[in-house]
Amino acid sequence: MESMLTRHTIDKPECKLCKEENPMQNLAQDMLYSLFNPYHRDRGRFDLSEFLRRYVNEDFPMQRLSKSFFGNYWSRNLEKLGEMRKKAWEDLKQMLERGELGKDDISMSQLVELFFEEVVEELEKMGYIETSEGRFHRKTVRYKPIAEKIIGDKILSIALENLEKRKAGEEVTEMEGVSIFVTEKIVDFDETIHSFDNIDITESFVQSPKLEKFVARQPKHSEKCSYAMLIDVSDSMRGKKIVGAIEAAIALKRAIKRHDGELEIIAFNHRVSRVRGAEILNLEPRGRTDIGLALKFARKILAEKSGNRIVFLISDGEPTSSYNPQLTPWHCALKEAKMLRNINAKLQIVMFGNEKRFVDLCTSMAKLCGKSSVFHFSDPLNLKRYILHRF
Repeated sequence: MESMLTRHTIDKPECKLCKEENPMQNLAQDMLYSLFNPYHRDRGRFDLSEFLRRYVNEDFPMQRLSKSFFGNYWSRNLEKLGEMRKKAWEDLKQMLERGELGKDDISMSQLVELFFEEVVEELEKMGYIETSEGRFHRKTVRYKPIAEKIIGDKILSIALENLEKRKAGEEVTEMEGVSIFVTEKIVDFDETIHSFDNIDITESFVQSPKLEKFVARQPKHSEKCSYAMLIDVSDSMRGKKIVGAIEAAIALKRAIKRHDGELEIIAFNHRVSRVRGAEILNLEPRGRTDIGLALKFARKILAEKSGNRIVFLISDGEPTSSYNPQLTPWHCALKEAKMLRNINAKLQIVMFGNEKRFVDLCTSMAKLCGKSSVFHFSDPLNLKRYILHRF
């Protein structure tokens, strides 16, 4: 009886209602990414602007759609336009549900541009957005933690496409010590360090036919790294730079977490603050830039960590503020970069600026810290193309 009941349960056809889902669910990842990064442009076979024209062309000539919402024309007709756009949105969803349109038919950047309010509302219903606040004719959104994973997947699929995979990363460092893993290095057997499994019998016979002494393969162990990621959120990072900084930070975060590295994320301007969860998506630029303060904060955090210590500094320009009133912002940054030597930390600078003074500063910081690198991105939204300088 039990086996028949089990078989009947397995063979039972799935309820039609259970199979129904939000027709926009398959578009959620791309909608989220286009909402987060308004500079990303993609193409679709279906012209959404022409589709919307059918609903608004009669009372709202299309050439008016590009004009400011603050004019008298829009203030009188904004409510009516919203109703027409919602009708177009519902019809678009039905077309997707019936299979008349597919994911590849629609440009997500165009969808967000023309149906911003509707996209935000839809993503709120799906549980990806915490809140949305009205600001003029647009809304400012706050993302939930799950949104970071969705957007992170999209960022990596774009940034890492066709890139060669490296066998080893900064997150693991090989060191000699007590371990079950062995290297190719031959050393004298030491019972205080080696186990009998480390003994190389063949090599021992070669070096000492009478086996008067044994040699062993030097064991190794892997030591995890601790990271501090500093994200510049000063006023100069507005626009493409803050989007690029967040994308770079999420990509690095995903790579580090994949190898179980310890990571602290810090946002800084003329102040510093730890970043938790999806708050990385909600960072907003404001204030002055104090690189020295950020490096000092990272040094204090990493001083309490074991293993290798690495600081990522993501910024677009030279500092404009100093926590130390006796030092200029420039000299404060140089002093703190040199102080990283005290905890044997490496400095990895992700640079979005082209100004010569900023390039000189980053070069000087890397040299003072030692064993450091500077990654120069000419386009903050293109993580594939960069110039690397090692020091």
